[in-house]
Amino acid sequence: TVTHRITDISMDGCTLQTTGFPNGAFIELVLKPTVKKETINVETAMVCSVRPLSMGIRFLEIPSEHYRRLAQVVLGLIVGQGLDSTLNA
Repeated sequence: TVTHRITDISMDGCTLQTTGFPNGAFIELVLKPTVKKETINVETAMVCSVRPLSMGIRFLEIPSEHYRRLAQVVLGLIVGQGLDSTLNA
């Protein structure tokens, strides 16, 4: 098992700080949002873009239970950004 950091995430994909996979490669991901939350399994994902230090990943197949967890994580980040901008204003 190899661990990499995600810098951006949405319901459709993420940016992963890693290299080594070619554009178009199919991969399987296990996302770990926080220590307390359950993992999110992405059964099939595809490398859509390759940059010097990161890769753009598109999620293709996510089991429905895991899709709901992903939605909770993304929603939490959106709400958290709204709070941060309010606090910093």
